[in-house]
Amino acid sequence: MKFLIALWLLICIASPFEIRGTRNIQRERFGSMVQKAVVSSRVTNAQTAPANQFRYQVGLSVYDGQKNKLCGGSLINNEWVLTAAHCTFTAVVVFVYLGSIAFFDRSTCARVDKWNIKVHSEFDRETLINDISLIKIPAVSYSAAIQPVYLPKRAPQYSTYVNEHVVASGWGRTSDKSTTHSPVLQFANFIVISNEECIEKYGLLNAGTICAAGVNRIGVCDGDSGGPLVLPYSNIQIGILSFYSEDKGCEADIPAGYTRVTSYLDWIETNTNLCL
Repeated sequence: MKFLIALWLLICIASPFEIRGTRNIQRERFGSMVQKAVVSSRVTNAQTAPANQFRYQVGLSVYDGQKNKLCGGSLINNEWVLTAAHCTFTAVVVFVYLGSIAFFDRSTCARVDKWNIKVHSEFDRETLINDISLIKIPAVSYSAAIQPVYLPKRAPQYSTYVNEHVVASGWGRTSDKSTTHSPVLQFANFIVISNEECIEKYGLLNAGTICAAGVNRIGVCDGDSGGPLVLPYSNIQIGILSFYSEDKGCEADIPAGYTRVTSYLDWIETNTNLCL
């Protein structure tokens, strides 16, 4: 694995912003809920994304000094990527990929060292409270394949988004039986449920979490962690994938938990100097 990381680094240096590589998926446990939940990585029983449909989608290859894992993220401007803290809090190096639905194709790539990663200072790896992180990347040029997602506008009071139709995307496992991530970007539609309904499944939830559920065995899975939950009619990101049910698996129609973006607009603005 160290050889692969070194090889990717040499390729990135030799050909700036372009790289090919493989990914190993690592599962982390989150056991403080009634249903054991696990940080999530991929969309199961989903559809292949058309080229340039999810232009904000980011793929992350995260190296912690010993192993490599796959996560997702979203481009929020030309220098910042939004993802989950559980993806990056042990990162030594992160390779950031943009602009392609195929993970193995040549795409825009940036190598980011740990000092350019901002993990929420109160992130709790046991409860996944404050599961949010930012990655500073070299400025990227927008194109037909690369565009930022929108963040919610500041408001005196924010919507709960309950019953809203939303979309999640990622390169995670496509079924419970699958052992590798998807070579192409997948997406699926979900519905936001109330935190009260989500608590019935997990027994513990904080106000900074938003839950979304699928039907007909559609769900998120290993490799999708950190990926965006978006309102498809406006391209506004309202969630960051945090966890799903480990006991029931990716295809059990159990809701997944996302970091609620509206709860962290102040934190994002403070750490990026973006005007939200």
